[in-house]
Amino acid sequence: MKAVWTIWKKEMRVYAVSPLAYVFLGAFLFLSGLFFYLGVTLTGEASLRVLLANLAVTQLFVLPMLTMRHFAEERRQGTLELLFTAPVPIGAIVIGKWLSSVTLCVLMLAGTVVFPVILSYYGDPDWGVMITSYLGLAAVACGFSAAGLFASSLTDDQVAAGLLGIVMLLPFWLVNQAEALLPEDWAEGARKIGVLVHLDSFQRGVIDSSDVLYFFGFTFIFLFLTFRSLESRRWR
Repeated sequence: MKAVWTIWKKEMRVYAVSPLAYVFLGAFLFLSGLFFYLGVTLTGEASLRVLLANLAVTQLFVLPMLTMRHFAEERRQGTLELLFTAPVPIGAIVIGKWLSSVTLCVLMLAGTVVFPVILSYYGDPDWGVMITSYLGLAAVACGFSAAGLFASSLTDDQVAAGLLGIVMLLPFWLVNQAEALLPEDWAEGARKIGVLVHLDSFQRGVIDSSDVLYFFGFTFIFLFLTFRSLESRRWR
């Protein structure tokens, strides 16, 4: 646990002095404000439905770019080998870096809390739905950060890692859109592996155990793949 905490603090310090992190933070908050304005003006509802749905899409592109440097940059600079020789388990390295990315994403989401406050001033929004929606976005952040971390472990090029992370995540997002084009048996399977259907329950104010297990499994699989990728490189 101490090793995880050490890695987390190191990565958060890097984020704190990284101009790129502030660029993504600014872009995320700008898009959030735009989605909020469009959602309220186009629907006339005191709701964050449009905002929250679009924030999930934004995470698909932002999180791989936030995680792309974690291992790719370390490999390019030659510091990954030094990290391997330190008395720190690979699992602690993976979890620490993953937690730092999730923390940054949660801070980004926290910046959008001003929008529910605005709605509560002018209307009577459903706070229960808002809370579960934010929990759904946090679950998406956990899974997408893990996938981005895995992509970063596969290459020493940051940009390539970011693009690879997006490419890996897109099928999980688009598969629900393609259900109508698939045979009935395949459509049912596609529905189960797609992110949208599991996020939809959160945005309706429902926390379903199957959706929680989906995001837990999604995150665990990509963290495990990252661990195996680093472990195989350690012994080359």
